[in-house]
Amino acid sequence: MDFVIEKKLFEGAMRQVLLGRKTTPDDLVDLTAEATMLTIVALGTSAQVPVVSEITGSVSVTVGDIAKLKKISATYKPGPIRIRISEGGIRIQNTSFGARVSPRSVSRRIIDIPNDASAMDLLSLPSIFSVDEIEDCGLHSRVLEAQKKLSDRMDFEVSWLSDYGFTRAELIAMLETKLKVHSATMRRVLFPDETGTEEPDTGEKPMNEAEMKAELERLRAENTQLKTKEKSGISLKVSEKGALSLYGMGRFPVTLYKEQWLRVLEHADEIKSFIAENDSKLKAKE
Repeated sequence: MDFVIEKKLFEGAMRQVLLGRKTTPDDLVDLTAEATMLTIVALGTSAQVPVVSEITGSVSVTVGDIAKLKKISATYKPGPIRIRISEGGIRIQNTSFGARVSPRSVSRRIIDIPNDASAMDLLSLPSIFSVDEIEDCGLHSRVLEAQKKLSDRMDFEVSWLSDYGFTRAELIAMLETKLKVHSATMRRVLFPDETGTEEPDTGEKPMNEAEMKAELERLRAENTQLKTKEKSGISLKVSEKGALSLYGMGRFPVTLYKEQWLRVLEHADEIKSFIAENDSKLKAKE
């Protein structure tokens, strides 16, 4: 356990814990340091104090050692002090002393993912870790950002794929299936020692050879139908956000709001003239 704490706050919390315990020096006090908070729990007493800690840890220390720690802290000037607690000893600033320290298991876990983690990694975290664990590891804002980007992208994809018969519910179901598989893989990587981890049930049954051939033919027919539709001309649609989408010009629709389309149409003759004047410089889509 390693944390930095304001001397005044630390001494106030220790004073509260030690109150009435001078005759029970062997009683245990539980200390849990997380990213921004130190929780101190003794029989009948608990306190929380703001700290700065890069390592989550939890230990049990005797009342006698807490009293000694408080006494040493009094010798330092006001301001932040650093305290490191490990098996066999406690170090406060530059002073160390032997202590009876017992490590304790911590309910919250450290999320060990790289800074350049993929969007799927971030989106999978809520299914593996609690909200407190995500917040404690400083990943809350990154997860929210990934979720917002996904929502915006989903709006775009629904607008584009709805012409091909896909609904929002179908796209969400596909995404959830992918996330379940990705989350299971992440869990195995982050916690390889866990036992009894089952593969997620995606609801899909393995196909036999005949079913695979039938599915392949269906996909080929669907692909042919989509290509035919794309070559048949353009189509218009109102998007979910109230804009006008023009389909048939390429893989993605051209989407503008109505006032933008009207401005383009007002300059239709100017655009045609410009194309004619620069015909030798402009390339045609093959």
